[in-house]
Amino acid sequence: MKVSNGVKINWLWDSRTKESKIREILKDENHPKFDIYAEKLFSRVNDPKMAFDIVDKVTFCKKWPGIKKRMRKDRWLTERVGFWQTIYERVLEGLKEQGVKIREPREVEISAERIKLAREIKDIRVELGYTQKDMAKKLGVIQQYISKIENGYENFSVDTLKRIADVFDRKLVIGLS
Repeated sequence: MKVSNGVKINWLWDSRTKESKIREILKDENHPKFDIYAEKLFSRVNDPKMAFDIVDKVTFCKKWPGIKKRMRKDRWLTERVGFWQTIYERVLEGLKEQGVKIREPREVEISAERIKLAREIKDIRVELGYTQKDMAKKLGVIQQYISKIENGYENFSVDTLKRIADVFDRKLVIGLS
């Protein structure tokens, strides 16, 4: 809990995890729960000094596009997203002036072939009456991986494709022309 302008701010009011543990998570941008807690932080705190005591500015600038995407799912956070977007732009400009390079997020372009294959996989799965969870269990992966494959976001290997074909009891035919 932090005091800002004489008011106690408890941005973790709904969390059972100790604040010290969450601060530790927010120091590691690669932690699997980083985005969850960063979203909570930036959706509940409107004091940049307090936020940047928890998440450093470089990490904030690297991770802001993903955090913003998560926050936009809640229409009540529209103004807060605008606030932090302005902070992001100012901080990013300041970091660039200091010579700090931050990779700009790029839209991922998915090839037409991968999209076609992804749709085929999904259509066959649905036709066979499997859920993504069923498929994941049969392949020994998590459901999110199946979702990424079916949406074309996963650039999977021929071996994975063969395993999928086996689950579907289908023959894999790959050709070049």
